[in-house]
Amino acid sequence: MTDVLKRPGPVAGGLEPWEPAPDDPRPDAVLFDMDGTLLDTEPIWAATVGSLVRAHGGVWLPDDDDAVRGWSVPALCAEIARRGVPLPSDEVAERLHAGVAAQLRRGLPWRPGAQLLLLALRRLGVPCALVTATHASIVDGVVAQLPEGVFGVVVTGDGPVRPKPAPDAYLLAADELRVDPGRCAAVEDSPTGVRAALGSGALTYAVDPMVGLPSDLAADPRLRRVDGLAAVGRAVLTRSAW
Repeated sequence: MTDVLKRPGPVAGGLEPWEPAPDDPRPDAVLFDMDGTLLDTEPIWAATVGSLVRAHGGVWLPDDDDAVRGWSVPALCAEIARRGVPLPSDEVAERLHAGVAAQLRRGLPWRPGAQLLLLALRRLGVPCALVTATHASIVDGVVAQLPEGVFGVVVTGDGPVRPKPAPDAYLLAADELRVDPGRCAAVEDSPTGVRAALGSGALTYAVDPMVGLPSDLAADPRLRRVDGLAAVGRAVLTRSAW
């Protein structure tokens, strides 16, 4: 895929769908989840789990890839143990992180619209943070492939605060950006992440309309359900959400 973020100058070929007027109100910052939101890493996680299971004589079928989509690392470790892999859970987690990190070093599987949205925010001077449950061993390799300054703050899942669905990671990101979380937009794809973002007070965009949300989240007045990142761009860059 062409690396739009690293292109110098204007985006060519009419690829820039967000042309806000100078006086359009915008959020003070945009806080992004990573896995499933900006990057399509779920197939990489599933393939890494399958490789580990098969390496120890177990069976892993294509349907298993779909079954573990969106699972946390502890849940994946438990499933690997259930499949008969005789390794301690901490070693399994380490191998999973190493395998996913190695795959991502070969290139980033961007979700549609992700690079364009980050580029538009960068050009307009809107601060961005990456707020992810993924560990720094993976996230550092992702951030190293981006131009400097795409994310002013990065909060990872092995950091000093409680993980999602607690709002702490989003609150920490807003604090480090020196912005009011209530004046931020958060972008998420999963119920766990949406709960964390809403709990911080951020206006929250859930970008996967196929993912069901619990009724309390679906009814939250600060939730916006949209179809993909292009819709987020049109919302946060062309009109006030407040």
